[in-house]
Amino acid sequence: CQDFAATASPAPHLAIGLVCDGCGSKFVANGRSAPSHNETGANLLGQFALEFLSQKLVALPTPICPQTVEDVLADLHLAAHTFLQQLTAHIPEAARRQFVATRLLTTLVGFVRTAETAVFFWQGDGFLVANGAICQLNSNNQPDYLAYQLLQPNPEQTNFQLAFVPQPGELRWLAVATDGWQAALLEQLNDPRSALALQRWLNVQSQQRGQFDDDGAVAIWHQS
Repeated sequence: CQDFAATASPAPHLAIGLVCDGCGSKFVANGRSAPSHNETGANLLGQFALEFLSQKLVALPTPICPQTVEDVLADLHLAAHTFLQQLTAHIPEAARRQFVATRLLTTLVGFVRTAETAVFFWQGDGFLVANGAICQLNSNNQPDYLAYQLLQPNPEQTNFQLAFVPQPGELRWLAVATDGWQAALLEQLNDPRSALALQRWLNVQSQQRGQFDDDGAVAIWHQS
């Protein structure tokens, strides 16, 4: 499995959810191929992002305005880039491209909900869900992985793509999912389930032909 998913509620007024999907393509160079192990990057980047956001957001004074959340996400973007750079710092230049391409290529799609606002953020493809309204992030199978910045730096890319949820006070549930999901399945997540019940439901769905195009990860928040 190339995917990672996690949620956190570091304070009563905060909710964070994110998913990562590691690239499954082989790396090919000089007529030779190397298998993908990008689940490594998905897990490392996912854990890093969750801890970073939890610590940053819980330290903020309330109320937390949308601009403040946007600034925190810009800080995460820079910190994640620096984190990935550090992972490659001691890799010889000749092996660096292969290391990035087989270990660190992963999407990152998430949400942050505070008492005052809610926002989706992403780099790569997947799904966003707010109160059952589903938005598919389509990349034509060419996701803009954050780790590409290590190979071809783009100084103009200083934050994730963002979408603030209108009327956040009326939110009942939020979700983000990797691109292996189907919209029809995501619609069925509107009722709260325990982690165990959700896993059992996913196991049943995954055994049915055509339900998942690929590995599928999802992070969900329901209003309690």
